Amino acid sequence: MIIQDLRELIVRPTLDALQMGGVNAEDLVLGTGLVESGFRHLRQIRGPALGFYQCEPATYDDILRYLGRRPALLRRLRLFMAGEGVPKVSQLVWNLKFATAICRIHYWRKPGAIPDDLKGQAAYWKTHYNTALGRGTVEKYLKCARPLTEGMT
Repeated sequence: MIIQDLRELIVRPTLDALQMGGVNAEDLVLGTGLVESGFRHLRQIRGPALGFYQCEPATYDDILRYLGRRPALLRRLRLFMAGEGVPKVSQLVWNLKFATAICRIHYWRKPGAIPDDLKGQAAYWKTHYNTALGRGTVEKYLKCARPLTEGMT
């Protein structure tokens, strides 16, 4: 999979429509997909997480509650929802733009600006996405996210 295609066809238009774009946000979302699934797995190997960004159902439910209190953001997200009503968590598996939007909204809720450099983004991912209890490491993120500087996976 070519990172530039993901960036130009999925990530950038999604983040721009959410009004949450920029190179740092794009890199963080792409880095998250690279470290969480390598953009190869749609279901966590030993766990409940779904989609390229490996969002857990409980996290998804929490994001939906957050969106319930932010109607303007929810309206922007609706651009990416398939069907009517609240999307089932399974949409994270097959709706790439929706899954990308959910990943970005997850980070949007976190404090601090997205760092400008890959090492800072790795630490930001570890703190705010993988969490202190997660098995991921900054070193693993840096290794997995190397294609961001090379352009391909």
